[in-house]
Amino acid sequence: MKPIEFFSFSDANKAEWDQFVTQSPTGSVHQISVWKNFQEKIPGRGPDLGFGVRDKDSGEILATTFCVRMQTMFGKFWWYSARGPVFDQEKNEAAGALLMEHVAKELKKFGGIFWRFDPYVKEEFSKVRTWKATQDYQPTDTLEIDLTKPNETILAEMKRKGRYNINLAQRKGVSIVAIENGAFTPQDLDDFWKLNGETTTRDRFSGHEKSYYRHLLEELEYHAVLFFAEFEGQRIATAISIFCADKSIYYFGASSSDREMRNLMAPYLLQWEMMQYAKKKECKTYDFLGIAPEGALKHAYAGISEFKWKFGGYRKTYLPGKEIILDPFWYIVYRVIKKAKSILR
Repeated sequence: MKPIEFFSFSDANKAEWDQFVTQSPTGSVHQISVWKNFQEKIPGRGPDLGFGVRDKDSGEILATTFCVRMQTMFGKFWWYSARGPVFDQEKNEAAGALLMEHVAKELKKFGGIFWRFDPYVKEEFSKVRTWKATQDYQPTDTLEIDLTKPNETILAEMKRKGRYNINLAQRKGVSIVAIENGAFTPQDLDDFWKLNGETTTRDRFSGHEKSYYRHLLEELEYHAVLFFAEFEGQRIATAISIFCADKSIYYFGASSSDREMRNLMAPYLLQWEMMQYAKKKECKTYDFLGIAPEGALKHAYAGISEFKWKFGGYRKTYLPGKEIILDPFWYIVYRVIKKAKSILR
C-alpha cells in the first residue's frame, strides 16, 4: 500500500470530505457535514468528530468516518458512526482497516465506553477485535427500488395490490405536496407531528422528540424533503425522505388512524410520488430503509416489511453493527444493564 496519512475533519476540508463521501459506493447522507451539524443539535449527542486517511503522495482521500458522542442514562458515553466508515471495500479495504485502528486509538484519548459502527459493507474488514453491537441502530436488511428503470417496469414489478392501491388513491382524489429546501412552517411541523403521534400509538412503537424532526429538516435543508398526502384539504399521510447524490432514502412515515382516511390508501400514492421526485433529482436508487431479515417472521419490522414489499424491489443485506471496546469495565456494566432492560420489557 502507498504511504498514507491520517487527518481530522475541519471546515477547511469540508467540501473535499463531502465530495469523497457522496462519490463513494458506501457513502451516504449519514457521513456528510450537514449530518454532523444535525447530530450536534440533538440533546445528549455531540461533539461529532471526523477522522480520515489519505494517500500521502496524491492527497486523495481513501476513507473517512464521523463519530458522534452518545450519552448514556448513567452518566457515561459512547461513540457512534452511522453508516461509517466510508471506503471502497473492493479497492481500498486496507485503508478502511487502517482508519479503524487509528480511530480506535484516538477515541480512547477522548474517553468513552465503546465505539459502534455499521458501514454499508457485506464482509468483515476490521483488523481490530470487534463485538456484535448491543443494538442495531441501522437495519441489516433493506429494500431498494432501481430508479433507472422506466416507470412502466417499476410498476410491473410491484405486487398487484401495490399498483391497485396507487391507482385507488389517485381515483379518489388524493394529492401529494412536497415541502423542500427547509421551507416548512410551524404548522407543517405540527401536522407531521400529529400524524406521527397517531401512528406511534396505533403501531405501538416510540418515535423521536418533535425537536428532532425540526432539526433534521433545518440542518439537512437541501437533502430532507417533507411530503404530505392531502384529501379535501386534510393532511392524511406524511413522510420525510432524504436525498444525497444518487441515493434517496424513505426515512420517516406516518398516516391518519381514521378508518375512512385509511381506506383512501394515501401511503401507497405517497411512496410512488416520492419515487417520482427522486427520479427528477436523478437518484438511481430508492431505499425503503429497513425490512425484516429473510425468514424472520416475528421480527419488529415484519408488519412494515409486508407494506414495503408490495412495491417490488430487491433485498440488500449488510453486516450487523459492531463495537470496539474502549473501556472494558464499563463495557461489561453497559451490556449487563442493556440485557436487564430487555428482559424487563
